[in-house]
Amino acid sequence: MKGYTSLLLNRWDRLKDEQKKMMLEQVNHDADRVTRLITELLDISRLELGRLVLRRQLVDVRDVATLVVEKVSMDQPALDATIVVADDVPKVYADPDKVEQVLTNLVENACKYASPTGLRIEVQLGDQSLVVSVTDQGEGISAVDLPQVFRKFFRRDLSKPTGTGLGLWISRGLVEAHGGELTASSTQGQGTTFTFTLPMVDLDEILSRA
Repeated sequence: MKGYTSLLLNRWDRLKDEQKKMMLEQVNHDADRVTRLITELLDISRLELGRLVLRRQLVDVRDVATLVVEKVSMDQPALDATIVVADDVPKVYADPDKVEQVLTNLVENACKYASPTGLRIEVQLGDQSLVVSVTDQGEGISAVDLPQVFRKFFRRDLSKPTGTGLGLWISRGLVEAHGGELTASSTQGQGTTFTFTLPMVDLDEILSRA
């Protein structure tokens, strides 16, 4: 980032427009990556100390899923995701930013480790909870690696140049902070499904406490 910004500041008139555009795109990409790393470090600290604060409100998970697909597709133009939401799905009382963070991590992981095509995001009403799943059509996760995917710093594909091995660990912590759970199931050669739940709460009871 520093190298590109220095070039842009000192040699602006000597650079071609396409060079400027390339440098600015890279700076923007790296800035997003640094922001994510900082957010991950803060999340780790808050989760470990039990100081995570949820800013809950009524959330339409369909809207969150649509937003996540739109954002991820900017970096993954080949992303082909189907969003399926059951008719009886209500809004859920949750922190919209944290729900978006969890869903973004699951979709990005599917693109990175499986395939950006054939992705399915499904939202349905479970037993006193909202159930959200992300299913890919990749090669699946081995029986050896599957129990490890939520472990801090675990990376099942070390050949990938990005990733800290913290995303799933943080995502599980964010879901559990809501009172839900995040799980994974996979069949080799048939893909992987990550599923998280968000408990339905009695809003009348919450309002009576306010």
